[in-house]
Amino acid sequence: MVDVSTSNPALSPVVVCDALLDAAIGAGADTLWLEPRRPPEDRYELSIEREGRTLAMTALDGALGAAVVARLAILAELDLVARRPTTGRCVVRRPTSSAEIVVTMRPGRSPRAEVFIRGSRVRPVAVSRPAKIEPGATIGHYAVEARLGAGGMGQVFRARHRALGRGCALKVLHQDGGRSDDAAERFLREARAAARIKHPNIVDVFDFGHLPDGRPYLVMELLDGRSLADYVGGDALEPRVAVRFARELASALVAAHEVGVIHADVSPSNILVSGEVAKLVDFGLARTIDDPDRLDEGETAECVYGTPSYIAPEIIRGLDAVPESDQYGLGAVLFEMLTGEPPYSASSVRELCIAHLSAAIPRPESPHAQLPVEVVRTVQRCLAKRPEQRFPTMSALEVALTEAEQSLASAGWRRWLTP
Repeated sequence: MVDVSTSNPALSPVVVCDALLDAAIGAGADTLWLEPRRPPEDRYELSIEREGRTLAMTALDGALGAAVVARLAILAELDLVARRPTTGRCVVRRPTSSAEIVVTMRPGRSPRAEVFIRGSRVRPVAVSRPAKIEPGATIGHYAVEARLGAGGMGQVFRARHRALGRGCALKVLHQDGGRSDDAAERFLREARAAARIKHPNIVDVFDFGHLPDGRPYLVMELLDGRSLADYVGGDALEPRVAVRFARELASALVAAHEVGVIHADVSPSNILVSGEVAKLVDFGLARTIDDPDRLDEGETAECVYGTPSYIAPEIIRGLDAVPESDQYGLGAVLFEMLTGEPPYSASSVRELCIAHLSAAIPRPESPHAQLPVEVVRTVQRCLAKRPEQRFPTMSALEVALTEAEQSLASAGWRRWLTP
């Protein structure tokens, strides 16, 4: 908890507002709420939260609370007399860190403010040279035991909490990415998105921090396994296994969508197979449905991110990822599990993107056995070019995959009944 006591009526709203923002950013909070107490309305309730957990709560005098809301509106360059909710943003700088805040002011007899804190970044006063991480090194509360591997964004180490003795996987941004705001923001996005969701088919992320040289790291549950890309290895899986993995992943994505998180990069390299169970990892490109940075209608993004063989057409067009975009990625992954290759192949990324946009939807065929019509229809519906042509929700896709799994089991029994 942080101390945000503001019981002194002589306090200036400027001082109080600045102190609250400083406390919230310093505590690593992601939201700050300031709203009138009902009833009565002569007091304001303040809440500072991180990942849905309350870090601090207090009450402010009604006049002071309204003045602090006004101060937030001024910082974000909002119209104080607007008759509808308005949103603006600004950067708050502290001696050792900075953060962008997104302020939404809601008018009324007693106005209220919602503050979303984005991309809080620690800026060490003296930045040391990036250190090479070796077994035996200490990072925060964790002792590094061994290097497990590396990807495009960072390295992963097996580590152990020094006090609790709990084993974990520690992911550290590469040395050449430590000063990249985009890379650091992606790390923070991964930690926040994954921490929102609790599901047995999503790798749990439970801690986040920075090295002395400024590079971020995140701490995840430690699992034995390998990526689905390595597990498939260019060979088609037995259909029943492929559909079971897809159904597990759909269940994980249902949980993500329920808390407003869109993965936006469902691909074999972002799926871990551990103990014959599929788990979704790497939320570095994840988007939230309530993200204030989502594009307005008619806008398109300047850059497109995602894994080319599994990227949804709407993302290629520069539109925001939507929940149905995860269906497309999962459908492409299931197609590859069933056939041994992704739905489209091309000699260049540009040609591959064109195929996602305009090529006919291919029919999956397994070298193991003829696929039931339920499986084929499910895969092809996921790969529809337009989001509204796919399943209405991820829950509906999970139901379809459950039925497809049952049809495969029935087909197996019919094989023994053939005379």
